[in-house]
Amino acid sequence: MVGKSSTKILNVCIHSLCKIGNLSKAETVIVDAIRLKCLPDVVTYNSLISGYCNFIGLDEGHAITQRMADAAIKPDVITYNTLIAGARKYCLPLRALDLFDEMLQRRISPDSWSYNTLLDCLFKCGYLEEACKVFSSMESMNVSPCLVTYNTLLNGLCTSGKVIDALKLFRKLQQTCFSLDIVTYNTIIDGLCKSGMLTLAREILNELGKTGLDPNMITYTTVLSCCFRYKKYDRGFEIFSSLSEKRQIDNFMYCAVISALIKNGRFEEANFYAQSMLQYGFEMDQACYNTLVYLCCKDGRLEVALQLVDEMEGNGLKCDSYTFSILIDSLCKMGFLDAAQIQLNLMEMKGLSANLVAYNCLIDGLCKSGAIEKAMKVVNGMRKKDTFTYASLIHSLCKNGKYRLASKFAQSSLREGINILPSAQRVVILGLRRLGYKRDVKKLLDAINNNRHLY
Repeated sequence: MVGKSSTKILNVCIHSLCKIGNLSKAETVIVDAIRLKCLPDVVTYNSLISGYCNFIGLDEGHAITQRMADAAIKPDVITYNTLIAGARKYCLPLRALDLFDEMLQRRISPDSWSYNTLLDCLFKCGYLEEACKVFSSMESMNVSPCLVTYNTLLNGLCTSGKVIDALKLFRKLQQTCFSLDIVTYNTIIDGLCKSGMLTLAREILNELGKTGLDPNMITYTTVLSCCFRYKKYDRGFEIFSSLSEKRQIDNFMYCAVISALIKNGRFEEANFYAQSMLQYGFEMDQACYNTLVYLCCKDGRLEVALQLVDEMEGNGLKCDSYTFSILIDSLCKMGFLDAAQIQLNLMEMKGLSANLVAYNCLIDGLCKSGAIEKAMKVVNGMRKKDTFTYASLIHSLCKNGKYRLASKFAQSSLREGINILPSAQRVVILGLRRLGYKRDVKKLLDAINNNRHLY
């Protein structure tokens, strides 16, 4: 019984296998099906492309189109939508544009999903101009933007710093027959909040209340995070208390409140909310554990923090860059520099060696404890550095009267295209002048001026 129904069964099997990443089994099933004269169709290969793009890579997914050509099966719009989604997953905007062009060359008409995926990819990768051109081309292709398209455009404009343009688009959408959804409002409120336009964000929030749309957790979390970002702590706590009474809270809101309380030194209240979060029965995710580890470290309960890390890993969650930064910073401030170095080595073993914050915390701790030689070794061994990497070292060297060595590190920083903090510049130059090293002062000033001309 080989026919259309058999191919449908084949497609269900291939889709299921590709969804869980069992591609070798999927390939075996296809071979067996062909042997039984149950031929795969475009749906079969589209599932295969999706699997390869998700679990192996874009090139491997794209290579399936050649197999389709060999089997005389023409790709369709879903084929290319899947490939463009793969380019978005791996942050390959130029490749996404090439795939879009390839689709047009094959005379496959893109749909709104093609444009939505491409726009999202371009915006996420910072290709604002290209994204706007793609959006403008939709009309010539007789594809009408849908609400998802406009939400993608709004989000892209906000994340690109074009919040005023996003607001103008939002107002334009309000005047059309489009029925805006909660995602639209959340997007513009979030963009305005992150840009510090709190009055406008509050205005949009009030408008939301009159639309009949129900604010969701994302809406409240956005407003709450905004209050804390701009130090409107009392207002933020009021909102959280009001939401808590209505039981409209989630673990992310708890984490935001606990972090805000820690920053204000209100550890007793932070611990109260931490216990409340645990009693509420939320599923503990990475953010929850990191927040509790941060609280314990700031509150001086290092052993509890380490126990939490063990518990987190025992529950199948991995320590991330933020976890290690918290631990290393706390160990350094408590004077446990060897333990901090062990955590740094462990971080590198887990493939998180690019975590500058953790390295800078260790360098600062070593410098403050007087272990300048060790600090210099750490700096020299780092592949990636920033302004703060050099700041602690330069100040520490100057404090110990090693102005010429501090000047060398400052010049090394400038050669790497990394600016020096003004305070670090001043202390080095003043020290060199006081000791009469005029030539060294000139070299450093020349390096500083040359670096300014580059930017």
